[in-house]
Amino acid sequence: MNTKAIISLILGSVSLILTFLTPLGFIFAIVGFFIGFLSLREIHKTGQQGRGVAIAGLTCNTLAITIPLIMIIIHLLFLTPTDFRLEIS
Repeated sequence: MNTKAIISLILGSVSLILTFLTPLGFIFAIVGFFIGFLSLREIHKTGQQGRGVAIAGLTCNTLAITIPLIMIIIHLLFLTPTDFRLEIS
């Protein structure tokens, strides 16, 4: 079993939980994504087991990255007050 794949899955799980609590989850997700990517490359080169775990880690980390971005976009589009005034001179 590839150790980097396990670390990526752990970071992905933790970052999914922390995403809703603190911005630290976003940082964990980025680190976990790169570790998951490196683990997939290592698994492909060496033939180790753990490809599914690496893919699961990448999936969790990708979700933990995209969910805050989607929340920010929704907030900016729909929840930000705007004050439009039509001034005719």
